[in-house]
Amino acid sequence: STLFPYTTLFRSASVSIYQEIGPWLQEWDLNDITTWNGVQTALNLETNEIRVIGFEVYNGNFRGTFPEEFCQLTELRRLVLGGGQMGGSIPNNIGKLKNLIYLCVAGNNVGGYIPESIGELTKLQELQLMDNQICGSIPESIGNLVNLEYLYICRTLVSGELPKSLANLNKLQIADLHKNRLSGVFPIEILKDSVFIECEDNNITELPFEVWNDSLTCIPPVLKRNRLSGLIPEWVKETKKWNKYASICISLQQKNYGYSNYSHKEEN
Repeated sequence: STLFPYTTLFRSASVSIYQEIGPWLQEWDLNDITTWNGVQTALNLETNEIRVIGFEVYNGNFRGTFPEEFCQLTELRRLVLGGGQMGGSIPNNIGKLKNLIYLCVAGNNVGGYIPESIGELTKLQELQLMDNQICGSIPESIGNLVNLEYLYICRTLVSGELPKSLANLNKLQIADLHKNRLSGVFPIEILKDSVFIECEDNNITELPFEVWNDSLTCIPPVLKRNRLSGLIPEWVKETKKWNKYASICISLQQKNYGYSNYSHKEEN
């Protein structure tokens, strides 16, 4: 029991979530919120009601499908669903969670697309979508996440070209997008001198040679084991940036791909 009332919506949504994908860690007593492990609550001083502000479980052994009821918990700051066999897809109305600063869906069987409404989570500082069956392209709306610092979309079935709207993320420090099915031309306009972009193990076919120009201060993306090919212009090999980053960023490509005039001797 608790000294303070909790909203009917908070209780009913939390119970529905538990019944759909639980139990995790230790079983809940549905009548005693002090046993609701993984859930963080806070008292709303104006209404004297308890609200859920966090759901954070990293090794939950989840089952069932991604509960739509999460989108009713609009005071959530942190939502972490890590580990298990949970299927379904990220709800289309995930954008209702406008207070989220950290969203992690990892190590489950979640499929479907990344919903466009994810761009409405404008307070988000870190987004992790890893080790799932998520597919389709990364929505352009991701460029609306103006407070995003860390982006991890790794080891999924995400495909298509990288959205140019990533250039809008002025606070971004790391974008780890390795081991997906991304393709097409890498958009160098998303590169900045303070951003590290990791795109190993994708199907990207072109990195504009302009990226190697020493007058551009951006760090080249890591594109090992992609599908880069063609001829490297001689001027590129003479740049400081090429000598510093080529072996790190583009040396190894997929079988039957690679620049025809790239020599591994150049790495020494």
